[in-house]
Amino acid sequence: MRTSLLFAPLLCTPLLHAQIVINEVDYDQIGTDNAEYLELKNTGEAVFPLQYLRVVFINGNNGGAVEYRTVESPSWPALEPGGYFVICANQGLTLNCDHAASPSTNLIQNGPADAIALVSTVNETVYDVLSYGGSVPGFTEGTGSTAIDSNEQDGLSLSRWPDGADSDNNDADFVIGCPTPGVANVLDPVDCAITTGIAHVNTATVLSIVPDVREQGLSFRIAGTTATHVVVSVYAANGTLLAVRDLGTTAIAQGSIPVGSGGQLLLVRVQTGEEVFSRRVVMP
Repeated sequence: MRTSLLFAPLLCTPLLHAQIVINEVDYDQIGTDNAEYLELKNTGEAVFPLQYLRVVFINGNNGGAVEYRTVESPSWPALEPGGYFVICANQGLTLNCDHAASPSTNLIQNGPADAIALVSTVNETVYDVLSYGGSVPGFTEGTGSTAIDSNEQDGLSLSRWPDGADSDNNDADFVIGCPTPGVANVLDPVDCAITTGIAHVNTATVLSIVPDVREQGLSFRIAGTTATHVVVSVYAANGTLLAVRDLGTTAIAQGSIPVGSGGQLLLVRVQTGEEVFSRRVVMP
C-alpha cells in the first residue's frame, strides 16, 4: 500500500504495493509487556531510507483513531532489499533489535482495535497500515486482522504470511506465527503457539528454562505431580532441530542441554506424556 493522501481517506484510496511493510508484531506477553517489538521489511528492489520514516501508533478504542505514540530517528539506516528492521521495547529481551524505543513496557497497545502506520517524514506518504483486533477507521487495509496475540500464551506473534506478502488486506495477510524478530516469519513449526497439539494443561507442572551463556546451553527444571515420559527438544527460529534430551520416565528432572553460540532465538519444546509445553528463549 502507498498513498500520499491524508489518513482519513485511506479506506477509499486505491491500494498499491508498498516497498516497506509492517511484517511482524508481538504486542502481548504473559505478565508484563516488556518484550514487545515491531518488525519492518523492505520488500522492494532498492534500498529504503528508514531515516525518513515515522512509525505511528493508533489507539482505536471505542471506534476512534487517536495517535498515541510515534517512533522515528534520523540515524536509522537505509534498509537493503529483503532486509528487516526491528523496533523493540528492550534490546536485552528481543533478538536482532535495531532500535530500542520508549517506554520499555506497554510500548504497543493490545487492542481491540488498534493500528500501526508507516509514514514518510518528508511528504506524509503512507507506505503501509496494519489494523489488528478489528478495523480502525482510516487505518485499515481491506479488513482489520482478526488474528489476535494473547497474554495467556507465550510464543505468539502477529505475522505477515507468506513472509513479506502484501495483498492490501490486513485480515488476509496476517496470521498467528512464531516470534522471529529480524528473520523470515515462521508458522508454528514445532508447536511454538502453545495451543497447538496440547491435549490438556496440568497447571501443577512447573517448567523453568534459563540460558547458560558460559556453557552455551540451556538449563531447565521440570516438576510435575506424576511420572511421565519427558523429552526436551530445542529448535532454531526456522524450525531446524538443534538438540534433544530424552529424560525417560520421571516426575522431576533438571539438567542442561547444549545449543551452541548465543545471539539466537530458540524454541524449546517439552513433552511430558500427552502434554506439550513450548517456550521461546533468547540466547544472549
